[in-house]
Amino acid sequence: MKPTFSQTLLIPNVYHNPQTPDAQAHFDLFYEDIWVELATKYGELEELHVCDNVGDHLLGNVYVKFKYEEDALRAQDGLNNRFYAGKKELYTG
Repeated sequence: MKPTFSQTLLIPNVYHNPQTPDAQAHFDLFYEDIWVELATKYGELEELHVCDNVGDHLLGNVYVKFKYEEDALRAQDGLNNRFYAGKKELYTG
């Protein structure tokens, strides 16, 4: 069952771990960048999780939970068909 409305968005395949010695610094910059953009444009965030799993179906996924459902919906509408680091993003609730 898929809910019709949610505070949480899935941003698939947006993070790419460079697998280099400075990977933590790269991750920290990415995390701050995505947090600031989402929070300043769409509303208060409660959680942000970046997946770096070995399973292909999770690799690079970002899950963001907004405080209010309305902010999540506005973010989904605003971010649909956007590009991040040259990759087209598809946001789903």
